[in-house]
Amino acid sequence: MRLLFFLLAGLILLFGGKPAKNTGIYLEKGSQLIAYQLTGDKGKVSFEYLDEGNYKISVLFPQQEGKYIKDKPKHRTLSKASYNAKKKTYYYQGNEGYFAIKFSGLSRIKSENFNAVFHEEKNGEDTYNVILQFGAHGKNASISVSVEALTAAQFKKATDKATNISTLSIPNIR
Repeated sequence: MRLLFFLLAGLILLFGGKPAKNTGIYLEKGSQLIAYQLTGDKGKVSFEYLDEGNYKISVLFPQQEGKYIKDKPKHRTLSKASYNAKKKTYYYQGNEGYFAIKFSGLSRIKSENFNAVFHEEKNGEDTYNVILQFGAHGKNASISVSVEALTAAQFKKATDKATNISTLSIPNIR
């Protein structure tokens, strides 16, 4: 039984990313910032009790180190941002490293108003990445965001089957 536990734990560490703590998650309604949270040790944040309206989520990624920033020629990818709609997972590659952002706990958010986007906004030295626009229908809508740091190999494998959105232009909801 112990051997099985260690085997499963090793597989999870081998194929999954590590939680990206201290990732800044910004929630805006229209052009007004209504919430800001840093991810905790598990790389997660939740926004609950949202009113009806149009929202966007922006992310300020922390700088990664070691294997989470290095890539090898066989793992190079041209994708800057990709989205897997089936898994509701957004993938991002930048100077900070490789990341997977998973959306869950969606309540009162319709699929047709849930759009992954790629738009970078600069403010001084910081680059904020607008990654999601969504519409909440009715009161008490909620969304949870989980951020993981990936290696270049994990990123390449995940994005090979995802839709590349870094070349798409989607207008902001205002």
